[in-house]
Amino acid sequence: MNTIHFEQVTKNYGKVQGISNVTLSLEPGVTGILGPNGAGKSTTMKVILGLTRPSIGTVSVNGVNPFDDLELRKNIGFVPEYDCFYEHMSAVEYVSYFLMIHDFNKEESIDMAQNSLRELGLQDSMHRKIRTYSRGMRQKTKVARATAFNPQILVLDEPFQGADPTTRHLLMEKIKSWSDEGKTILISSHILHDVEYLTDNIILINNGRVLASGNRHEIRKLMSNIPIQIKVSPIDKKQLRPLIKRMLDEKWITAGRLLESEGEIILETNESEKFYTKFPQILENEKIIVERIVSDDDTLDSLYSKLVEGKQWK
Repeated sequence: MNTIHFEQVTKNYGKVQGISNVTLSLEPGVTGILGPNGAGKSTTMKVILGLTRPSIGTVSVNGVNPFDDLELRKNIGFVPEYDCFYEHMSAVEYVSYFLMIHDFNKEESIDMAQNSLRELGLQDSMHRKIRTYSRGMRQKTKVARATAFNPQILVLDEPFQGADPTTRHLLMEKIKSWSDEGKTILISSHILHDVEYLTDNIILINNGRVLASGNRHEIRKLMSNIPIQIKVSPIDKKQLRPLIKRMLDEKWITAGRLLESEGEIILETNESEKFYTKFPQILENEKIIVERIVSDDDTLDSLYSKLVEGKQWK
């Protein structure tokens, strides 16, 4: 089984801390590691790849230390965030070159490179120079290089960055199929809905620390004391003031704001289930008809933004 384990891993770069006291386990399937730029995503990936050694703690990939086991790297495919091409090469030359580094002979390397590029939709352009490629074609070529030798572990650093919608969709479908094959896939991103489409297994990281990990529902348990916001727009704007006054009488409403110019009120609650049960009854009793209710409660974006704000640790 392709597993990755961190045990209280810290990585320092001089006086700068890349990640701090990270403990996590990754099993086969897709896991998304989410965080803003500088959060520690790339450092986490470098430790998995054996490109840097932890300052403190231990990491194991398939039971061995990736920094010390060069053979292990033949089972890991890596897509870096930034381009790292030899621009004078064609895609076939580029991918086959790296396959030969993995000890495949020239003939089978070319054959494997062509198959990988063909799977990613580059059959008509694989013999062109990379310097002529669009951003989407470059992304596909990076993924082809990382997957052509059929590694069982994939580490993808911002794989959708700059990709056009067609390329994004193709890469997502390929990632889902690789996950179905039992590969262990770690994807870093700061674009939440990309990861949400692929998996419910998420790691939220900020300032080098893991804020939460697990599925979305488990993470929500950490947020019981963090109010969510609901915007409510009654049809009759004269009911704005009576409505907010009525709602502030409820113990499960923690705050409220009146935005008369926008024709809405903003209510905060840390008991969303009670809100959705009782609020319709209140509207009916008060004979208030609303035209719009918008909540940030059910999106990964909301979970992420609230956890990154760190309200529950202040």
